[in-house]
Amino acid sequence: MDTGMRLKYHRLKKRMSVEELASGILPTRELKKIESGMKDPSLNELEALCKKLEIPLAPKDNPVGKVLVKNFKSLLLHPQNKAKIMEQYADIHDHPLLQSDEETELEYNIQQIRYFIITGDLDSAEEKVSEIERFKEFMNRDQYYLYQKYIGNYNYILRDFEQALNTYLFADKIAPSSVSASELADLYYSIGLTASQSSKINLGKKYTEMALKIYQQEFVPKRIVECHLTIAINEKRIGNFKKAKEHFKHARTIGSKLDYDPLKFDTEINYGHFYFQFQNFEQALKHLENALQFRPYEYTSDILLGYTIMLKCHIELNDLEKAKILIEKGYNIIKEKNLSLSSPSNDTFKEVYIEFMCLYYFVKKNYEKFEEELLEKLIPILESRFDNFEIGFYFSLLGNTYLKQNEFSKASSAFKKSAHAFKNTIKINEEWEET
Repeated sequence: MDTGMRLKYHRLKKRMSVEELASGILPTRELKKIESGMKDPSLNELEALCKKLEIPLAPKDNPVGKVLVKNFKSLLLHPQNKAKIMEQYADIHDHPLLQSDEETELEYNIQQIRYFIITGDLDSAEEKVSEIERFKEFMNRDQYYLYQKYIGNYNYILRDFEQALNTYLFADKIAPSSVSASELADLYYSIGLTASQSSKINLGKKYTEMALKIYQQEFVPKRIVECHLTIAINEKRIGNFKKAKEHFKHARTIGSKLDYDPLKFDTEINYGHFYFQFQNFEQALKHLENALQFRPYEYTSDILLGYTIMLKCHIELNDLEKAKILIEKGYNIIKEKNLSLSSPSNDTFKEVYIEFMCLYYFVKKNYEKFEEELLEKLIPILESRFDNFEIGFYFSLLGNTYLKQNEFSKASSAFKKSAHAFKNTIKINEEWEET
């Protein structure tokens, strides 16, 4: 920063007006000229302004502070161990060298946004974003790029996928040439994942494949697995089952060698769901049972997710006795933890809870409640995700319940909706095409 920008930075940091800082030292209009770079202050003016701001006359060289921020940033790039990240943050948070020069301080504040997102402290993340918004003009290109990227991270966590995607794409547009390959791959993966969530399938595939290529060159196994999973899910959604299976196999092969249970769970449950959609229910159950081995009991949402897919397999196999056993196990978890849609939770849990309860009413033969929960709650969720296979499955299930009740007109309508959804599963929807 030049002298004027540096004075303005610390004035804003102290939330002082131009008039307050200039008072007793020089005319306000002259301070405005200094801050805008139109003129340099005299030595006496500079000494007085710095004294009032409680800062040294010139910025200090701070190599140690820069190393502290660089190491912290590297730890945040591929987070696996939250406890380790929180431990390092506690060690460096109050370090005076992180505030001893403007560039290091600004860089550290930007990295704090991502730290709060990773550790789940979204209130602090929001506060930090608002706080740093006032200092955008002082950021160099690298810092502004990271700031935009981390805002994308924040919007993604809030499930505002459209805003997150737009912010990520802007970050990609302004990314400086100095950005490391790993950092760029992280952005590409974020774009790929968010585009996939927004049903922009081809865009998601494009960026995830770009990320995968870099991660393979850099040899980052965790992210290699995550990229394969994202690509596989996208291929599956547009009916490219052969390619989907190849990527699922790569993800499982590499993921099984890593000492990271959450990734093993994601790999196995997605592979299991793939086999369910491919109607290989025995193979699906094998992978789903494997998945549950990697999730402790307290991960309620993931446990219920595994149960719901297994329940659908048992229903397709007409093995209602095993379905009843799973229903009781899942419902006991819900009762034990006193869970409901009104429980404080994220959208992912609520979606899983709704689907599980639909299956609960079906297995319990409470068809009136099953129909109500399905049509009013579950189908709108599946439609918002363009999940045609699941829509087809549930309308088929609903059609069969109507047949049992001799409601043939309703059954015919449900089966038509099921057939239409399944038809959409095996063709590329033009709305997903990126021009």
